[in-house]
Amino acid sequence: MRNGKLTTSEIEQLTEIHQRQFKGETLTSICKDLGIDRKTFYRRRQLPQWQEFEKELNDKLLENSYHEIMNTVVLKAKQGSHPHAKLYLEATGRLKSSRELREEEEKRRTSGSTSPLDISELRRMFEEDKKLRLIE
Repeated sequence: MRNGKLTTSEIEQLTEIHQRQFKGETLTSICKDLGIDRKTFYRRRQLPQWQEFEKELNDKLLENSYHEIMNTVVLKAKQGSHPHAKLYLEATGRLKSSRELREEEEKRRTSGSTSPLDISELRRMFEEDKKLRLIE
């Protein structure tokens, strides 16, 4: 590391370590292949520059995986998986707290509506989600 910045070699090493760990390789085998002592890796991992670069790598990984993950979540939710439906609602900001649901129920009772969501609202939400996934 020079002047508080990662060298090209360090960036390449950290990128390779990150990618190989993501694929399931152990840190021990990766470090052995790269000729890096594990203690050296852990010491470097504590440096703010390494932590920041590792965070960037994780962010890119998540960004690249988002659509694939969301498609899987939607598919499983459509197949009736409650945990996947809940995850989908959380991820899209549509999961409501018990308090919010009670307040909405009270509003429906006072307005005369019996359905929490009517068909047109469900269609609107579905179309909105479809557009979002096409845009991203």
